[in-house]
Order: sequence, then structure tokens, then C-alpha cells
Amino acid sequence: MRCPVLKPCPYCLGEIENAALQCPYCQRWLDPTLDSTLNADAPPIVLPPRRTSGLAIGSLMCAIFGWGPGSIAAVILGHVALREIRRDPLRIKGKRLATTGIVLGWLGIVALTVILCLGIYFRKLFEEQPQRPQTREVNLTTAVLDRQWEISLPRAPIGG
Repeated sequence: MRCPVLKPCPYCLGEIENAALQCPYCQRWLDPTLDSTLNADAPPIVLPPRRTSGLAIGSLMCAIFGWGPGSIAAVILGHVALREIRRDPLRIKGKRLATTGIVLGWLGIVALTVILCLGIYFRKLFEEQPQRPQTREVNLTTAVLDRQWEISLPRAPIGG
């Protein structure tokens, strides 16, 4: 992906793309032949106002208010919103909202993963294991009629 070459708008000095026909900040036409106020013979070119992508807004809201599934939804909605904006840039805006939703969504996913891993680690670390007293087994073996009989006595605690 290459970066667009930027130039200043001659009217408001805002940074715009080199191939832009109209300044997105002051809404003035950069080519005098497209400006209907300067060229009275040409019919006026009326573009509908740009609307903000609902997917971009949804991406940002899911990233801010949703943990876990909300973060995953934020990343997905953000990418779909960027594709929508890229396909129709003259009618749809919200690239910064979508990008912010994607970044916050990934941060939420990473944070949730770290929290889950730490939780599993500490659960195993501090899990109560039953403490068995130290015991020893006492076996007595006796020979009765050439047979070995093993008698097990109850385990006695060490040192007691």
C-alpha cells in the first residue's frame, strides 16, 4: 500500500491528496472548470453530503464498551467499514473512526488474552493441593508352615 502524496489546499491550506478534486475541509473545488460559480455555462455539480459509515461507528462502540466478543466484533466491523469507505470515498466518511475501532479492538483482544493466561497461571499456582501427613508403612512378615504371610499395620505418623 503506498502513501498518497499530499499538497496544501490553495484556499484553506489543509493537507489534501494530490489527485483531489475538492478540498474535504473547505469544500471548494480545486479545478476552476468544476466550480459552477466560476463557470456559468456548466451546470452545477452537486454532490450529496458525505455520511459517516455506521459500521465505523459500530466498530468504535464495540471496541469501547465490549470486552471479549465486543473486541472481536470491533475488529471485524472496522475492516468492513474501511472497505466500504475505500469503495465510495465521495459519499462515505469515517476512516479514522474505523481505524480507532480496529486498534482498540486488537488492544482489547490482547488484554483479554493476557488476563486469561494470568488467571490460568495463578489458579494453577495457588490451587490447594491436599497436604498428606508424612507416614511410613510398617510390614511384618512371619513364616507359618513354609508360607509367607504379610500383615499390614495402620500407618503411624513420623515422629509421633
